This record gives sequence, C-alpha cells and structure tokens, in this order.
Amino acid sequence: MADDVSLTTFLESLGSSAPAPGGGAASALAGALAAALAEMVAQLTVGRPKDAAVDERVRDAIERLRLARARLLQLMDDDEHAFRAVSAAYKLPKSDDDERAGRETAIQQALVEAMRPPLAVMSTACDVLTLAEELARIGNAAVASDAGCAAILGEAATRSAGLNVLANVVLLRDAVAASDARKQVEALESLASTLAQTTLAMVRRRMGLEP
Repeated sequence: MADDVSLTTFLESLGSSAPAPGGGAASALAGALAAALAEMVAQLTVGRPKDAAVDERVRDAIERLRLARARLLQLMDDDEHAFRAVSAAYKLPKSDDDERAGRETAIQQALVEAMRPPLAVMSTACDVLTLAEELARIGNAAVASDAGCAAILGEAATRSAGLNVLANVVLLRDAVAASDARKQVEALESLASTLAQTTLAMVRRRMGLEP
C-alpha cells in the first residue's frame, strides 16, 4: 500500500465495485498485519533480563519481520499493478487473426506475471509464520496470544493469496507452468497450516490453557 494511501481509503477502494484492489492486495495486508503482531511480541521481549538468553534471536526476528512487513506492503501495490496489466491485455484489439494471436500472447504473459505477487505473498507469509512460531516459544509469555493472532493472520494470508494464484492458473494454456504453480501453492499452504497449528498449540500451552 502506497505511503500516501490511508487504511480507510484502501478499505473504501477494496469494498467498492472497482475490480482492484482485490483479494491479492487484501492477502498481502493480512500478511503485513501478521508481521507487525509478531514484531510486537518480539519488541516486548527484547531487552528483558529474564529473556537475555534469547535476546539475540529476538533482535534478529525483529529485523526480519520489519523486512517482511515492508515486502508485503509493496506486494499490495505489485498485485494491483499485475491485475491491471491482465485487464489491459484483455482489452487489446482482436479484429483479425494477427491481433487475436497478439492479444492471446499478451494475456498469457500477463497471467504468468500476475501469479508472481501472490506467490511472493505466500512465501513471505510463511517466513512470518516461521518467526511467529519461534516467538510463541521463546517470546514474552504475556503476549503469547498476539503470536497466535499473527499465526492465524499469516495462514489466512497464505491461503487467500493461494486462491489468487489459482485464479490465474486456471486460465493458463501452458500446462507445465500451471502444474508448477499448483505445486507451489500446495506446498506453501501445507507449510502455513503446519506452522499455524504448531504455533497455536504452543500459545495455548504458554497461556496455561493446555498442559
């Protein structure tokens, strides 16, 4: 999301009849929220004498989460731009065979490019989930619930971004590219699910909800 666009403005655009921003940008925002929540857990852990043994790991997590958050905000814009490129390709003229062939080539190229932002969202969200899982284990127990919230949002970001990848996959004529994208989505969704479940189990233990 561009620095000069407020959250209120973005949500107004998201809820409008305009086709963009859409699910891809929303997925990236969910991932950025996950990163920010995990970072908060880290910030409330770092520098505490009782957590000195993990201080270096937590400081490293803060830096990585900041980078992930910035990356996910950039991917909000990247996803919208990629969608507009697909829309532009579909609007190309098709009055003769040459134009139709050129239009189809442009569409297919734009669809491949449009898969890149949501795949990057999935990958980055899984990085955030990995850090949230670590912070659920070693972070300040008083904010363990926030690590759990980060895990839930991170998994949601991954799964919703996956749907946006697949929305492009079903239109691809390149069977190899389509198969590869499906495999990537499946692997990242599986990883996100495992990390979220592990994190939430740890959170419940640290909150005293489970032995």
